[in-house]
Amino acid sequence: MKKLSVGACITCVALLLAVAAFIAYSVNIAGEGYYNGAAVNNFALVTLGAAVCLAVAVLLNQVGSGKVIDLVSGVLRIGAPALLAFGLMNLVAGRVDGLGYIYFSNADVAREVQTAANLGSAQTAIWSMALLGAAMLVAVIAAFFSLKKKQA
Repeated sequence: MKKLSVGACITCVALLLAVAAFIAYSVNIAGEGYYNGAAVNNFALVTLGAAVCLAVAVLLNQVGSGKVIDLVSGVLRIGAPALLAFGLMNLVAGRVDGLGYIYFSNADVAREVQTAANLGSAQTAIWSMALLGAAMLVAVIAAFFSLKKKQA
């Protein structure tokens, strides 16, 4: 870690948050409750693609240098937050109606809908959205920092 710059460390944090968001999403669709089996189109592809972009950007700057590597790394670091934002929009669009149904139904329906499994599923959906949003924001912040450590 001593060889990594501040930008590389922040990019690694964004990478970890994106992977955590994917894990939370995977638990959400595999677990019991309202969202069991309710996969969001292309979410895995977009989120893991963004994680790969972040990892490759850091690795490229660790193994080489030059204008081409800097350009490719810059494009990857700009593309990753865009992919994360796209994934977040798809996840919110796919989950908002269910969250409204679970949390804001009238009293008669709420007794039937607000089971422990459904509330747990809704909470996991919210966590995956929060983690993905945090990953996106951290990736945007990381794009403003250099991946190369300044030589003293």
